[in-house]
Order: sequence, then C-alpha cells, then structure tokens
Amino acid sequence: MAAGTIILAVTAVAQDTIRSWFYHPTFKVSCSGEPPDCVSVPFTTPEGVFVTDSIYLRILVENEGNATAQTAEVYAKELRVQRLNKKWEVVSSFPPMNLKWSNIGTMYTRIVPGMGKYCDVGHIVDPTRRHQTSDDAPKLNLANHQTSLAFDVIAIPNNKTHIVGPGEYQLDIQVAAENAHPIKRTLPISVRGMWDADAEKMLRDNVGISVLPLHK
Repeated sequence: MAAGTIILAVTAVAQDTIRSWFYHPTFKVSCSGEPPDCVSVPFTTPEGVFVTDSIYLRILVENEGNATAQTAEVYAKELRVQRLNKKWEVVSSFPPMNLKWSNIGTMYTRIVPGMGKYCDVGHIVDPTRRHQTSDDAPKLNLANHQTSLAFDVIAIPNNKTHIVGPGEYQLDIQVAAENAHPIKRTLPISVRGMWDADAEKMLRDNVGISVLPLHK
C-alpha cells in the first residue's frame, strides 16, 4: 500500500515537471517612452485634494507564453550613473528591491497568457511643489526648478536613497514568476533636470526611458 502511494506521488511530480516543459509563461518587456507606457498622473491627498502633477515612467510586462504567470515580480537589481568621463559607475546607495505594479501598488501579480501589465519604474513631480510630497530629498541639494526621479520601490527607505537627481542612468531589472524563467533587462533612463507642464513636451525633451538586453 505504501509503495503504491509513493509511486503515485512520484508519477504526479513527474507529470507536473513534464507539463512545465511545454506549458509556462514567457515574458516580454517593452517601453515606448510615451503614452500609454509613460503617463501624466496628478498627485492627490487621501481626501482627493490635488497636490501636484507628475510623470510616471512605466514598463509593460507581457506574457507571451501558454500558462498564467504566478506571483510575477520585477526586481530592480542595480543602478548605474554616467560620469563626466562617460564611464558608468554603480550607485552604491541605491536600494535593490522590487518595483510596484501600476495601479495596484503590490509586489506580485498574475499575468494570464496574451495579456500584459504595467510596472511603475519611477516618477517625476513638479519640482516647485516637491516639498509637498514624499519626494523631497534635501541631501540632493537641488534647486527649486530642478527635477528629481523617485524610483517606485515597494518600500521607501528612510534615507530616500531611491531618489536621484538629473543625469543619465542604467537600471538593471529582473522579471520573474514562481513558474517562469527570469529574464534580465537594462533600462536606460535620462533625467535632464527640467520640468514642463506639457506632458508631451516633458516626455519628448526632458525625460526618457527604454528597454535593452542586460548591460554587459
């Protein structure tokens, strides 16, 4: 009796393994750098009172496989900044952690085959109203007209090292799920330090994001 139970258990495990070879999620990550990937979003208080305008940089994570991605997540692994000598330097103060899924603000989500969901990478607020938001980071010593970029990590560190000033950046990310092989991508991000109330001009001239294979 016990032997039969063991055989059934082993057979079930083998079937699940074989099934996973043929049925699994496959991720695709993209970003056009313009709507609907990157959008203008008003900041409001919990009571719905307008605080300031903002621009959200988002990536689209699509499931091109044939099984639902369970507990899909996007992990921000490493951030680099380009120095004046054109060399890339790791931002050691950046806190590696998961990013938030757009609109729901969670770490994990499900993505069914043929569908996609947006993930918030970071956002920029009107710098003249930055002090009215949690994006105010005095240690950056920015002028009132200079923009900063706050990465949308799942937990905001008290020292606000998730916020950076103007510059050229590369963010390495990993997209994974409990039933999918992780993929790695690099997100080039440009923050020019200027604000424009016109979202179209802002995304065209002052901030940019794209998706590349992992930086070597």
